[in-house]
Amino acid sequence: MKQIVAALAMHESDLHVVQKSEELRKRTGAKVTYVHAVVSRFLGKNTDIVKIEEELQNSVKKITDMDNNDIVVNISSGWELILKTVKEKNADLVVLGNMSKSHAVLYLGSTVKKVLERIGAPVFIARGKPLDNKILIPTDLGDYTMSASTVKKFLKSNAPVSYVYADTSAFGEIATPYTTLAAYSVEYMQEETEKQLKEFRKNRTDAPTVVLEVEESVSEAIKKYAQENEYTLMVLASRNMAGLNPIIFGSTASKIAQIVDANLLITFVED
Repeated sequence: MKQIVAALAMHESDLHVVQKSEELRKRTGAKVTYVHAVVSRFLGKNTDIVKIEEELQNSVKKITDMDNNDIVVNISSGWELILKTVKEKNADLVVLGNMSKSHAVLYLGSTVKKVLERIGAPVFIARGKPLDNKILIPTDLGDYTMSASTVKKFLKSNAPVSYVYADTSAFGEIATPYTTLAAYSVEYMQEETEKQLKEFRKNRTDAPTVVLEVEESVSEAIKKYAQENEYTLMVLASRNMAGLNPIIFGSTASKIAQIVDANLLITFVED
């Protein structure tokens, strides 16, 4: 990781953004560029861009040990400034705060949602948890699941990692990639799930795979497991490099993202 772009909103959530960005900077040696957008419709006669930049510098200095942080303040919409800076800096990671009190990442109209719809770089949603004391990777057993070793290498982390699979096959449902088997018997689906689990574990020996038996909500089961076992970072993947349409329109990943209170690392992989 060489470049991080971190978005500041002059909101209490900035504390988590700066803390996580600073820790990643120290671990990886990456440069951090902080961006803050001043929306044109809120400009007043006394708006002073230079003063805003100074205020942000002072706020960031309280957390970092850098004398002069790279801060970009611009008159723009937040998501446009973030995407523009990511492109210019060829950023490896975007760090965003979460201003929603309900912890809903994709609430309607948010900067976070618009960035996720359009970006291809990994996105870190910073929350009030330690960066990565324990890492959980939900999986549907597909190949696109980010590997534990890749996550640890990317974050320069020594934290313990686990995969988690929510098994609904015993109740007549089954997660992808076996949704087309819904017409088959429960016994058949269970057999296929066992085969897929065996293959997944064979290919992912870098971390244990936990299986949760789920009767109802997959997202709630994963949330409960993460909270009970004190996971501080959850890694979610989208198959769509052009955006997060599957997440935005109600996938399990979206539901998990909206209800957990852990930090989130959202990654993108091609179909």
